[in-house]
Amino acid sequence: MAIYQFLHFSFDDSRGSLHAIETDSEKTDLASQLVSSQTIQLRHKVANLLSFLIVNRERIVSKEELLKTLWQHGDYRENSLTQSIRELRAALGDNAKSPQYVKTYPQRGYQWIQPILQYDNNSALELDSTAPLSSEPLLTQNEENKSIQGQKINTVSDASVERTSNELDATQYKSSETIINKGKGIAKRYRVLILTVICLCSLLLWFTNSRYSPLGDVTQNPLTDAYSHSSSEEISSLLVLPFINATNNANMAWLELGLADMLAIDLGRHDALTNNQLHVTPPAIANALLINAQLQWPSLPVHIRSLLREHNISAAIFASVRLHNSQQVLDFQIIYANGKTKQGSISYPSLPAAVQSISQQLLHLINPKQNKLNKQVEEDPIASLALAQGMQALQQEGALYAKKYFQATLVLEDNNYWALAYSARSSVALGLWDIAENDFNRIPKEVLTADPSLDAFVHYWRAEIAYRRGDTDLISKVEQASDKAIAASDAKQMARSYRLKAKIAWHHKAWEKHKQWTDKAESLFAINDGLHVEADKLFYLGNPNNTGLEKSPENNLEDNKAKLLKALNFYIQLGNQNMIAASQLAIAQNYTFALDKRTAALNSAIELYKQLQQPYDLAQALNYAGFFQMQLHNGAQASQYFSQTKVIAEKLNAKPLIEVTEFYLAFASLDQGLDQQSLGRHGKNEKKLMQAIEQLSLFISTKPTADLHASALVFLGWANTELGLYDLALKQLKQAKEESRQLGMETTLAYSSYSMMRIYLSQQNYQAVTAMADETIVTRFQATYLARAFYELGQVNKAISVLSNFKVNHKNLWQPEDELRLGMYQSSLTGVKFQLLDEPKAHLVYCESDWLF
Repeated sequence: MAIYQFLHFSFDDSRGSLHAIETDSEKTDLASQLVSSQTIQLRHKVANLLSFLIVNRERIVSKEELLKTLWQHGDYRENSLTQSIRELRAALGDNAKSPQYVKTYPQRGYQWIQPILQYDNNSALELDSTAPLSSEPLLTQNEENKSIQGQKINTVSDASVERTSNELDATQYKSSETIINKGKGIAKRYRVLILTVICLCSLLLWFTNSRYSPLGDVTQNPLTDAYSHSSSEEISSLLVLPFINATNNANMAWLELGLADMLAIDLGRHDALTNNQLHVTPPAIANALLINAQLQWPSLPVHIRSLLREHNISAAIFASVRLHNSQQVLDFQIIYANGKTKQGSISYPSLPAAVQSISQQLLHLINPKQNKLNKQVEEDPIASLALAQGMQALQQEGALYAKKYFQATLVLEDNNYWALAYSARSSVALGLWDIAENDFNRIPKEVLTADPSLDAFVHYWRAEIAYRRGDTDLISKVEQASDKAIAASDAKQMARSYRLKAKIAWHHKAWEKHKQWTDKAESLFAINDGLHVEADKLFYLGNPNNTGLEKSPENNLEDNKAKLLKALNFYIQLGNQNMIAASQLAIAQNYTFALDKRTAALNSAIELYKQLQQPYDLAQALNYAGFFQMQLHNGAQASQYFSQTKVIAEKLNAKPLIEVTEFYLAFASLDQGLDQQSLGRHGKNEKKLMQAIEQLSLFISTKPTADLHASALVFLGWANTELGLYDLALKQLKQAKEESRQLGMETTLAYSSYSMMRIYLSQQNYQAVTAMADETIVTRFQATYLARAFYELGQVNKAISVLSNFKVNHKNLWQPEDELRLGMYQSSLTGVKFQLLDEPKAHLVYCESDWLF
């Protein structure tokens, strides 16, 4: 059995005993640093849980496995596991939201994440390489003397470490091994004391030799080759990795994404002002890359380099933050894809307040030839902290929570225009569009001119408001946003503006343009085709159609299925509530998921958007919930969702959303009026049919978008067909067919065609049906009705040919009843007579066979 050492704890696996080791870092002698070793009592079950998690630390352990392995018979209860996890965290002083030891993966399980030093009763100390590296350097007294004496900043010198990460890693392990071997032969009664000293010593060498330099100037590392002071080649792209919170203070979790994001923005801003066009990838996207590559965080430099090379990114900033002598210390490495490394430390009383100065130094370190900008005045530390906390909250808790921080920043610094812009951006999510517009207008033009990145940010969100409102000047605002992003060389804002153009193309059913803009946005990050990194690509914004009948031929629902699950897992790990909701909504919209999973995902999305108080997003989810119920022919329930959406849309004055909702409300009335007895539901309801006709006619009179106009004509055709008004129905369907052909709307064209076929079949006008045989068949009902017409005309071979071709060309739409129908036609050639039933009515399937349940 083994003994495990982690941070200031020791755990004896054989005895199930946990010891807290207290040290005094002020002592210069390592042996005298040990003050005491206090035993922490663990219940037997908790000790077993700790042992099992440590032994299996290379993977996530599911709740089911823990229950099956550790809990037997009457103890087999999930709440007992939850209580044991809670006790374990309490014993370790761990925080579930910012864990150092046990990380929770919602719906998946738990994983031990703290690096381990392992030894047994007869062997030397062994450094564990399966857990991610800790980020807190241990300083000796000699190193502390190199720290700042009354200064705010350490000068960072150029330093290129030419040795590859593999060589460096090997040296690190060799150094640790040298110390390890000294532990052999120690008397048993001194083992705990000596092994603790060995652990501290090993950790000391590990961090000082491999990860960070001491405070102050970067000095030559004895484990590396001599530093080269010649400048490295200029880089074109930079990945800012999430910062590591090495402060042992869970309240400083804001620095992981918040501070890192502030630095990423400022790096891009300063670089844009010097026209170097450095594409900076922010930490949220960097985190996505890590998760997609299935890398633990923190990761070894060799893995980071592999990630950089895979995605054609020049370098990455890998950093942690710790506290030292009332200073916040940023220990960093600039890891180059080509194997070089630059490293150092920068300290300030408040890092958020000094972000501008830090970014200038890092840019100069990356490119020494670059002229430095004028030294920036340090910001108010409290205001800067609030800004960093707000940016972290925006990515996790949501806009409502984040806005409070941005407002606090503005109380302290009323001229902090980034805080004002972020506050306005939060207002956009909260549906406070007038307030957002006013806040954007408060930013002086000269400030926007001087800060291209801020200018691009503001113009994008103005364009987003115009899109949601359906403003007449939408196109010009989107073009401005795109131009501003290009001028700022801001890849993130460029991608956003391109995706906004893609969404506009989507609504105009311009599928090719939609794909072009989407591809252009994705190409900015040089990501390969198998990986989608940005949020709107990760969770698949190319939704299955939920307005009208049309859908994009570019959608590959099966391919997107895996990406959606990966996206959801990514956002759950990040704790990003807004994007968790968005991913759940996208899962609900993907027909290839099981119906129960889609239902659960849709309900989760709605509840999350309610909690986040984001009305526009909530309205979109409610509208899809109504559409979802329409496919199940629950028109009455769908109508309730659409009515809720209409209230929200009218309050927001979101004209496109209002238009779509009016269309859906008429559709819901139609569903309640159509005869659905063959589905085991209600029969024809003429009152509801007349209500639907009135609603659809009024909707058409408002001159809606072309696709909704054509879809409304199809629905009118269905209503009048049900009422026996065939001539009027045919007139409306022919008009829908012509409009669909002109607009290139393939799906609506097919719906119009087979709805006309069904009328002709009921009139026994089989020649009229076969006259449409040259049209492209993309739906089951087209093939079914056409084959029936050929059969009735005695052209059985043609009927068989139609169904056989459809089976080959549309395997995903072929159903068991189609196989039965084909067999009957084939048997009729042998003289067998069949009494065929009436063909199903055209209105019985709203989305053809996309919905198979």
